Amino acid sequence: MERSRRTAKRRGLLRYSTRALIFILIVLVAAFIFIAVPKPVLKLADITGITLTDPLGNTSTVSESSFSLYVDALNAAKPINRELVGQDLKTFGLNFTLKDGTRQYKLYVDRDFEKKNLYIETGAELLKVDSGYFEMILGNPVFDVLYEHNRPPRVALTLDGASNTVLPSNYDWQVKKADGRFHPARTDYLKGTDSYSFSINQDSVFGYEFETQPDAFYLFIYKDNYLVSSAQQPENVALLLDEDGLYNCIMQLEWNERDDRDFFGKAAYEFVLNADYPVRIDISAEEIDPGELLVIKAYNIQPHEDLLVETEFDFSPNAFQEGNTRTVLLPVSYFHKENKSYAVKVSSGDVVKEYSVFLRPKEFIIQYLSIDPNVAAATRNEKSAAEMQQKVYPLKPVTDPVRYWEGDFIMPVDGGRVNPKDFGKRRYVNDAPTSYRHNGLDIGHDEGTPIKATNNGRVLLAEYLIETGNTIIIEHGYGLKSWHYHMKDLYVKAGDMVKKGDIIGTVGSTGFSTGPHLHFSFTINDVWINPITIIEQGVPLIGTAE
Repeated sequence: MERSRRTAKRRGLLRYSTRALIFILIVLVAAFIFIAVPKPVLKLADITGITLTDPLGNTSTVSESSFSLYVDALNAAKPINRELVGQDLKTFGLNFTLKDGTRQYKLYVDRDFEKKNLYIETGAELLKVDSGYFEMILGNPVFDVLYEHNRPPRVALTLDGASNTVLPSNYDWQVKKADGRFHPARTDYLKGTDSYSFSINQDSVFGYEFETQPDAFYLFIYKDNYLVSSAQQPENVALLLDEDGLYNCIMQLEWNERDDRDFFGKAAYEFVLNADYPVRIDISAEEIDPGELLVIKAYNIQPHEDLLVETEFDFSPNAFQEGNTRTVLLPVSYFHKENKSYAVKVSSGDVVKEYSVFLRPKEFIIQYLSIDPNVAAATRNEKSAAEMQQKVYPLKPVTDPVRYWEGDFIMPVDGGRVNPKDFGKRRYVNDAPTSYRHNGLDIGHDEGTPIKATNNGRVLLAEYLIETGNTIIIEHGYGLKSWHYHMKDLYVKAGDMVKKGDIIGTVGSTGFSTGPHLHFSFTINDVWINPITIIEQGVPLIGTAE
């Protein structure tokens, strides 16, 4: 009986061992089958497109010639335990477009380039790409985000201590990549797209701070598309401006190639300055001769701001807006008492300027003129006076609120005979007991000599008048007019716009005239001013050339 029990026990152990052996064999066979069966691979022929997406969401298309690189890298990649992977990784999207669908993977790049670690996550497993593919794959510009200096250094614009970081609007940049060589950085992103605008005034301190100090720095400032200022690394940009307006600014920075740098290149940074400065008032002179022109200019004055001018010269001038500048033309008549000071007060808001303008004594010559009594009687009579009243006087206050003239005023007749003291002289005609003032210049020349427009302007009148003969009046803007009398021919008509130097007629001797000449004058409203000064010096504070 004891033997039977021992036999049964041996049989039980045998059955248990057999079952265990069979289980082990099954496990070994399954493992062998799992290992032996190769994982699915991508076939190059099935690929129709590959794209890469960086962590910022920028996508780059892989060229067809590089398809095999990515297919081979994926198919050759080996599974790896996730616990063996470092933490300093950047994640990219790797997307394959196939004939029958798409496959999307995650591509992990170790930022320690010396290790050349590159991983692909398929979803089910993590694969390590052979290091031989590392540099070739990272040659794609989408991987520029991996490099610290993949774009020009940031620039912080500072206004009264507060800073605002701006990105370059364009750049030409080289960065050292994983292969140890310099490559052009990608330029279709990482650019400033915002409009950087700053409001400044006379107390502002506007500067900049650099992430990396540039080797060269140039600042260019434009207003209305014209360069108004430039400087090499100014400390306070606000000091370069002195009047209101919008200024477009461009900083051009350069970083040179150096052994201790993994970058070099140049970049432009753009921003806008909205300048609002206090009103500044200038006057052209505080001493003046009778028959001359004073000019007042107010800078940094907006269209909605008032400018008031009060004067003892018994003339109420207009102020004309041009940008953020307002111009006032103030003629001083030769009828004003000389050797005397006249008060001029200019104000805008809280800004008030008071001037004392001294009218210097000036001796005007006396002329005794003889003219054919028949000519005098035919040209200076009640009919001629009525004609002047009807046709000419209404034109004197005409004032176009734009400035037509540009730069120099020129003599209307080349090579004419001119007495510089002709203007303002007291003239007695045919021994008359009283004199009248000669309000212009008499430019003597041969009949038929061309007469030119002294500057740009609008023709107000071009016709024959009894007293002044063939007459042209041109408005040059701001109420400044040129007058032309006694002409032979008229080549323009009322309403025409003329340019400086245009031929408007010829010298003649029509109307109240003693011989061929051009009577040439300037007025502001009903005040005559010296043509010689306008020709030789231009309009004060505006100048002879701009």
